[in-house]
Amino acid sequence: MQYEVKAIIGLGSNLGNGRTILQEAWEYLGTVPGIRLGGLSRPYMTAPVGMISRHWFTNAVGSVYTFLEAGDLLQSLLVIEARFGRTRDNLSFGYQDRSLDLDLLYYGDVATDSPELTLPHPRIADRLFVLAPLGEVEPEFRDVLSGKTITEMVEELQSRIMSGHLKNQEIIVGSWD
Repeated sequence: MQYEVKAIIGLGSNLGNGRTILQEAWEYLGTVPGIRLGGLSRPYMTAPVGMISRHWFTNAVGSVYTFLEAGDLLQSLLVIEARFGRTRDNLSFGYQDRSLDLDLLYYGDVATDSPELTLPHPRIADRLFVLAPLGEVEPEFRDVLSGKTITEMVEELQSRIMSGHLKNQEIIVGSWD
């Protein structure tokens, strides 16, 4: 028997008009059979983390409700990325500039690690561009692995950044207007 699962999706873009791309991709995601849109954060402008690029990112996080299995949801996200011009250079090392990045951050209370899919998405706890918008839409959501709320995770990350244990992450809250 299928049941509806809450999934959390990270959206990002650092090529083109990020706000427009993220808005249109979010709306398109809502047209996929078996997916119902929940809340979407405001857009956040963020400096690249873990990569060298002169292009800042527009990031957001949204919740969806789905009857799709996690792997099928991931495949839907990849199809949408391609529809919005995302190309992947498998010969390049590391992160690349991209028109659209859709990351499956959480899928209910599933924790898995396979070559195809790792849940929760790795490095969430170290990424302010994920946690800040996630804290806006799901502040009391609990991380599957740590049991901490997103609010607690944001506070811990900010503390690690302030103490110098992690590099500063530039982030500016925007609006969809």
